[in-house]
Amino acid sequence: MTQIERYSRLMKVDISSVKAHVAVHFGLEGSVLAGTIQASAPKVETSYEIESPDDRERVAAVLRNARDGCWVRAAVANPTPFEDRSTLNGEPILFD
Repeated sequence: MTQIERYSRLMKVDISSVKAHVAVHFGLEGSVLAGTIQASAPKVETSYEIESPDDRERVAAVLRNARDGCWVRAAVANPTPFEDRSTLNGEPILFD
């Protein structure tokens, strides 16, 4: 919703109201004790209810920009490398 507000202001489109529903499906497989635990998030669902007196195409353009300009969506949808660093008592812990 933050991006919808941001892009509606940039594009000067009047959005009166936004209601959102977001559902993230999580999974977890493997064993903690065996060190094989693997988390997953196989699906993210979003739905928005928008109220606006503005032209339908202008509002749709805001929504496209909000979707395409969302950093969280980009990080989830595209492979994003993590750089993990941890220390124990000042010494690095290395991960495989």
